[in-house]
Amino acid sequence: MTDLERMAVWLRDVMDAAELAAQKAAEVCGCHPPAPSWSFRDGDEPTDGRILVVDDPHPRPKRKIGRRWNTSYEGLFMAQHIVRHDPAAVLRRIAADRMMLADLERITKGDYIDDGELPLAEHVIRRLAEGYGWPTATEVST
Repeated sequence: MTDLERMAVWLRDVMDAAELAAQKAAEVCGCHPPAPSWSFRDGDEPTDGRILVVDDPHPRPKRKIGRRWNTSYEGLFMAQHIVRHDPAAVLRRIAADRMMLADLERITKGDYIDDGELPLAEHVIRRLAEGYGWPTATEVST
């Protein structure tokens, strides 16, 4: 197995783990379909400052996820970041990355027209792996 093939196997394993984590995060209570979209309600009311499950089948305050963010900008920024990376967004990115990896692997196995496609495909697989946490050459050498 080549380094590139090992990297592709590793990428699929990491994507599987990330996908499972996102699916579990989307499960609201187990008695309804998953609710993968989240939002954030800012404000000074007692029920504000929470990350909310969009279309939560049990919208009582106890069903809210997260905690009061203590009106700090740090907490606000963390909550906004979490909402931008809700399960629905993560699952969309993983699905797109899987399709891209499959296309790139076809090229590395000889399914290409132009000779420039192969080195580009190899480069993009490496960059995709780095985005998921594969150590870069400089990280390995230090």
